[in-house]
Amino acid sequence: MNKYPLIRTDRLRTVKHFHVAAVILVVILAGACSADKEAAKYDNVRPPQAGTPAKASDLTGIYRTIHQALLQLRGNGSFVLIVPEGPGPSGGTYTLENGRLTVKTDVCGSAVGQYDVTVTGPAQAGKAVLTFTAVQDDCDARRRYLTIDPWVYANS
Repeated sequence: MNKYPLIRTDRLRTVKHFHVAAVILVVILAGACSADKEAAKYDNVRPPQAGTPAKASDLTGIYRTIHQALLQLRGNGSFVLIVPEGPGPSGGTYTLENGRLTVKTDVCGSAVGQYDVTVTGPAQAGKAVLTFTAVQDDCDARRRYLTIDPWVYANS
């Protein structure tokens, strides 16, 4: 029987620290991968690509203007438009085919508007810019607020 207490060597201590660090790293990496998979489920987290959008899912997301207006284009063809200095919040429906947006809003009655849409800038929040050019719209308020400022993609 040894009368001295057992002393750990530095080698054993180093091996245990390495195992602990390896386990922590695996947990962190697994969490990051699952967060990426979770984000990929949502259409609103993809900024639009520059050019002429072909379909509604190319524009899905939240956009803002310099005057604090907000436009949320949803994947189901509905949208919300909030213009603080204008008519306030409104909603409606839209379709998009080859860069031509057709909209109908609750504040404009049965008037249907058509706009050409282009996206410029890199596909990043704060840099991707959506621009509407009126083709035909008898609703002055909608035409004014959709075309007065560029719409910048926001983190959604």
